[in-house]
Amino acid sequence: MITGLYAASTNLDAIIHQHDAIAGNIANAGVSGHKGETVVFRSFPDILFAEQSPFIQESSRANQVTGRMGTGVGVDWSYMDFESGPLEHTGVPTDLTLDGDGFFVVETANGERLTRNSKYTIQFNEDRNEGTLVTHEGYPLLGEKGQIKFPANQEFGVDAAGNVMAGQTVVDRLLLKTVPDKDVLLPESGALFRLEEKWADDLVDAEDATVQQGYVEKSNVNMLVEMARMMESFRNYEAAGNVITTLDRTLDLAVNEIARPV
Repeated sequence: MITGLYAASTNLDAIIHQHDAIAGNIANAGVSGHKGETVVFRSFPDILFAEQSPFIQESSRANQVTGRMGTGVGVDWSYMDFESGPLEHTGVPTDLTLDGDGFFVVETANGERLTRNSKYTIQFNEDRNEGTLVTHEGYPLLGEKGQIKFPANQEFGVDAAGNVMAGQTVVDRLLLKTVPDKDVLLPESGALFRLEEKWADDLVDAEDATVQQGYVEKSNVNMLVEMARMMESFRNYEAAGNVITTLDRTLDLAVNEIARPV
């Protein structure tokens, strides 16, 4: 009975982790370039129950197996779905999206970060004669020469190869990077991804990625699927809670009623 309580409680803990992931997916469904997270469960090993006598050899048939009981469930791991989200044509010159395997690189207060965010804006200097391409959070988008700056009186453009143009002049080229194993990327808020220093050597140029100007890559989260998963997860949580309540009542009867002296 105590084992049953433990098994049910581990289910509650695992479902809480799943709730957090689903809630994060729903909350960021409107963030450009956001990638959905999925939690994978694993079963704890089964316990073999046997009626065994200390006076009989273990291999004897007199020692009867009485059954098995699962010891619960836990979170095995979680992974990000890096499939591209649907594209939306906006016609805005500063909306940039990537076609293929690759990430933009932005500069934050905590260092460089990778992102598939497509929404950028122009931040002008005090004299308003020079612009810098930044995210809506104010993080500068990086090119091969550093922060992308261009004359404010020139028309801004980006070609498929990532060349940034002011009028007909190429002022820089977008810094496009990728990693072969996306599992080493750690998600942060705002559709940003951090790469730990021990994996820094895995960062390579995204040679196959092309840039599309005037398009936004939306989140790859399917709201209908996430809401269905949330409802299913809630029912599982409710069922595990009912199991704990039932076992607790049974244990209370066993201790306080059945074992009561007559």
